[in-house]
Amino acid sequence: MRNRLVSTLLLGGLILLLPQMAWPEESMAFANLTIGKDVLDNTALPTIDGGQASLLDPKKGANVFIFFRSGAEPSRLGLTEMGKCAEELASYSVHWVGLVSDRDPVEAVKAMVAESRFPGPVLIDTGNALYGKFGALLHPVVGIADQNGLFTAYQPYAQINFCARVKAQVLRTLGKISEEELQRQLNPAATVNPKNDDSKALRNLKMGERLFAVGNYEQALATARRSLQLAPDLPEAHGLAALSLASMKQCAEAAEHQKRALAGNPQEPKALEAQRLCK
Repeated sequence: MRNRLVSTLLLGGLILLLPQMAWPEESMAFANLTIGKDVLDNTALPTIDGGQASLLDPKKGANVFIFFRSGAEPSRLGLTEMGKCAEELASYSVHWVGLVSDRDPVEAVKAMVAESRFPGPVLIDTGNALYGKFGALLHPVVGIADQNGLFTAYQPYAQINFCARVKAQVLRTLGKISEEELQRQLNPAATVNPKNDDSKALRNLKMGERLFAVGNYEQALATARRSLQLAPDLPEAHGLAALSLASMKQCAEAAEHQKRALAGNPQEPKALEAQRLCK
């Protein structure tokens, strides 16, 4: 009985964390789709503006779609990140589409889209038919297909590096970067030489990123500092420290870590996000 109660509590805690975590397994994002195998139908659906639009645009090299919900903070943050991502990829051939349930109040969705500056049409998924067809399990979650509709990538929402990870997957779909470069961008800490205490530093870094993802900024900062004790020049750890401090409105202290992070990697995403928060 006690074991059953503990299991139930653990499962309940996991469910509460679902919107904040990035899951590594395909089945945790789109259970019914396989990367590099499934070709998506170019479904036409009504839009929140009263018109109609298609999921895909065959004239574009990459198609990015995001399932989100109105009134949910992870969806608001995720859609805002995609608005920023669309601006950064404005010079590339990319089609952007949002998808919401017909249960979402249209005016609330419109307000969220306007705030996020998301550029694409927002389709109404009546009865969550497409969400169910794809086997989506999370909100928000991004899917990517090429110009032929081939499913090439997915990205569940994460508080850290969401736009950077989507951007890398889009560039790979467009053929602008290699698979090796994609993996380097998706796993930047893996570029550190695994010698001496570096492996311990990386473990601390990963733990700190998980703590940050669930809003535990103080513990994220503490693990980032432990990581820096082992690898003082690790840009990702300085970036995590900077972002944790910036999230706690401690911008003066964040500035030094931000400087150290960008000195090691001028594109370190956590340091850039800390810079944005402290403007």
